[in-house]
Amino acid sequence: MLRTTGNSRHHGMPRSWHVMVFSVGGRRLAVKTLEVGDIGQWGESIPVPGRTPFVTAVIRRNQTVLPVFDLAAVLCRTIQGNSPLCLRVKHALGDMVICIDEKIPVLQTLDHSVIQAYRGTDVPAEGSYANGEEEIPILSVSRLGMGSW
Repeated sequence: MLRTTGNSRHHGMPRSWHVMVFSVGGRRLAVKTLEVGDIGQWGESIPVPGRTPFVTAVIRRNQTVLPVFDLAAVLCRTIQGNSPLCLRVKHALGDMVICIDEKIPVLQTLDHSVIQAYRGTDVPAEGSYANGEEEIPILSVSRLGMGSW
């Protein structure tokens, strides 16, 4: 018969988060790698009317048409570089894309102990972590386009 010793770990809490760090208008943000579909070159977007906040265009990626979430507009920033990138994220209502700076994103593994509550209100975040003096929010992809956060 198996017994627990009383000091077993909580199995529901991951010990680390794998994130991808990218920038929009020079502002660094992160997203969990499980929520990333792919990254590619930005294509031409097609404006569309709608009521979803910050979703005002679509873009064709291969044979799929995807909504564009304008994170640069949320942050009041301008995309940097001549060759912006297209970040495809997995939203509960379907994939969407975000135009990001041309600087290549970086993968990082964060120990759960360094993740803290995000103090800002500019983006929906699951938390944040400090990189020197900079606080980098970890986007809550499921809340993008859902109005106020």
